[in-house]
Amino acid sequence: MQSKTKTLTFCAMMTALGILFLMMGSMMPGMWVAFTAIAGVVAALTVVQGNLAYGLLTVIATALLSALIVPAKEIALLYAAFFGPYTLVKNLIERLHNLPLEWVLKLLFCGIVSALLFLFADSVLAMVPAVLASHIWLFLPAVLFVFAAYDIVFSKLIVYLFQRLHI
Repeated sequence: MQSKTKTLTFCAMMTALGILFLMMGSMMPGMWVAFTAIAGVVAALTVVQGNLAYGLLTVIATALLSALIVPAKEIALLYAAFFGPYTLVKNLIERLHNLPLEWVLKLLFCGIVSALLFLFADSVLAMVPAVLASHIWLFLPAVLFVFAAYDIVFSKLIVYLFQRLHI
């Protein structure tokens, strides 16, 4: 086990890296979801390096700082509502070691958060046009499919980075 100072330093570096990816997403509008997802993967490294508490610290710090300094507030909202917390939720769910139940819970999390984002993002930040927000049932299957692919890639990437970086 590493010292608390080393782990906190690692959390701070991962927070800075997460903010950097969120800033890049705000500069490249066509890539904002991809960069927000990458920022979520960065937060997962702190869960692997430290524990869930350090991951929570990193997610909260990244969410708060991004809300203050990232120009595109939609990105900060997407990170704070979905990609940041999913890092922690994924870790908790995968501790169950029951693959069918894990997938049900992950898809349930994605569906609930996506529905809330679709419904409330229009009134908060005009992220989703009202016409689309009222027809979420058309988009939810596609969102869940993309989410499942993201989760598989997320898991493989974390394992790869864990082995490659010797975290």
